[in-house]
Amino acid sequence: MISIRWMKQTDLPAIARLVKQAGFPVRSEAGWRWALFDNPQQGELPAGLVAERENKLVAMIGLQARSFTVDSRRAQAINGHTFISAPEGRGAGFKLARQALKIKGYEAIYSLNNNARSSPFYKAIGLSAWQGERARQQMIWPIQPVRTAIGAAMSRLARSEEGYALLSRHEWFQQATPQLDQLTMTHPDMMIIDLQRGGPSKLVDAFGASVSAFRPAAPVRDSEIYAYQASDPDAPGRTTLIGYKGAHGLDALAQVVVTKPNAFEPAELDITDLEVRPGVDAARIVPLMINEIRQLARQAKLTRVRLPFAGRFEPLCFKGTGPHICRTLAHDPAHARFHGKASSLSGHWTPTGFEGDFTFALRTNPAPGQKRLKTPACTEALGEAFKYQVPRA
Repeated sequence: MISIRWMKQTDLPAIARLVKQAGFPVRSEAGWRWALFDNPQQGELPAGLVAERENKLVAMIGLQARSFTVDSRRAQAINGHTFISAPEGRGAGFKLARQALKIKGYEAIYSLNNNARSSPFYKAIGLSAWQGERARQQMIWPIQPVRTAIGAAMSRLARSEEGYALLSRHEWFQQATPQLDQLTMTHPDMMIIDLQRGGPSKLVDAFGASVSAFRPAAPVRDSEIYAYQASDPDAPGRTTLIGYKGAHGLDALAQVVVTKPNAFEPAELDITDLEVRPGVDAARIVPLMINEIRQLARQAKLTRVRLPFAGRFEPLCFKGTGPHICRTLAHDPAHARFHGKASSLSGHWTPTGFEGDFTFALRTNPAPGQKRLKTPACTEALGEAFKYQVPRA
């Protein structure tokens, strides 16, 4: 008999074991406490739901509250993440999802990081891919094209049973994780904003307030939430902010995260947030931001820069950014169900990834020499947050 209950901090050891059993890279209990319980926007929402069988935790779903400004009022929605079910919890995934959908008082429940295996599941439980094809578009800037191509070929090979058995013996392309906040900007008006070390929080807060004031719907961007997202105890220095200084504060802000897509590809730099101050020419500012981020990736010896949800920008915004590839995913990465007064949220909110789980769900870059855990063939893992898992044939 499976029972469902709210997640507690005392579940952290069992959560860590469940994740390890699923074959995903290990995160410490401190790392899970940060990801699940330290969100400053959480309010009264429990950190998640767990399923138990015979007093053993066999499935879980994380629930992170996120704040929005919608038609000049403050609202909250739920970001669902880290959805995992062990073999003993088979069938618990639907029970957990249905229980999460019953939570009242939030304008939406959504997930922005679905992989091809989990995407149909969200449609089956009543969520819609409300952004359509626009959410499927990604832009990729190769920094080291040869290494990128080799990693992509290995990843494709690992989709077969034979290839997986051959390549999964160890982690490929290992390197030390670069400390982004220790790198330097090349453009005189660009700055790395390290909120952990007393960065200009007032500039960040003013930028977020200006976006919320002029957009019908936007996530709350402030120094507190950005500082939290950069404070991962398991991966210090891999997440940072880049700001472009204008005449009246920041004209643009980007959040970037170092991640290794899977065990077979080299590390890259993902742009998990990129926003321009309302009234500023995005076609002028976005190329400046992209080019500076490309320079940052070169300094960090990363192989490419990736921008998810690239469809929110006009093609003109990518002119002058160097060689790049426009990739359209074959699956929908973003799903949501909207409630009550959420028509403005569903009609005007265009995600960047910042509102999702990217800062803690993107795969970390294992330290050189660290062994990779093999994924048990019997494991049922819905885990949209762990999109780096290589699909098995």
